[in-house]
Amino acid sequence: MTAWAVLIVSLAGLLLGGLLNAVAIHWDKRLPSVYPPSYCAHGKHRPRAYAVIQLLPFLASAGRCRSCSRPLEWRYAAGEAATALFFAIAAFKLGSQPELIAALWLIAILSIITQTDLTDKIIPNKVVAAGVLGAIVIRLFIHPLPMWNYGIAAIAGSGALLAIALLGSWVLKKETMGGGDIKLYAFIGLVLGVKLTLLSLFLASLFGLIGGLLLIAAGGHTRGKTLPFGPYIALGAIAAYLWGDGMANWYLALLSF
Repeated sequence: MTAWAVLIVSLAGLLLGGLLNAVAIHWDKRLPSVYPPSYCAHGKHRPRAYAVIQLLPFLASAGRCRSCSRPLEWRYAAGEAATALFFAIAAFKLGSQPELIAALWLIAILSIITQTDLTDKIIPNKVVAAGVLGAIVIRLFIHPLPMWNYGIAAIAGSGALLAIALLGSWVLKKETMGGGDIKLYAFIGLVLGVKLTLLSLFLASLFGLIGGLLLIAAGGHTRGKTLPFGPYIALGAIAAYLWGDGMANWYLALLSF
């Protein structure tokens, strides 16, 4: 895929990121549903049409509302930038292969659940169901692995996370993982297949551990407070999908020494 084609896919990711934000905003209890997230919640002014891309007004106003100078919601603008970046990386790595459709669908769904889990610790069932349905349709026509591999991955991913959740609840005597995280892995398994799904579980746990330790060190987390795991699942799944084969080959080469 040419550099221009990668750029076009990246710009499409930026625009789609704004539409994904519009979906995620429905579960953001802090903001009125009639205002896009690039505007502050007090709602003293009406949204403009171009605000579908939150990153541009956010940068133009230096991250502050032009009416009251309050800080704007940076998280949605950052989500658009991340979506555009991952779209570009996927296009660069996969080129014009049909599998690029699966990669972009994975990034799009995980973009929504990252926003909803960060704001209200929710992974909406409707979003997961849409992701699963889309993944099934994609895998009916595009499947580098045997179809049974994706089915087993969906069951194994959700089952492994359910086992971890039950074990954590038994040891800590409290809920350690939400049902949304478990359901989400049915979608991830359908896109990644068995090997990369298991790798994504490891990466999500690693990223979650690192993120939790950094929050504790920075004083941004209080004991007993539940951390949203969805963003770490999303990061682990995307990392496994884009670079998992290279990670596995590196690990096997390391063992051969």
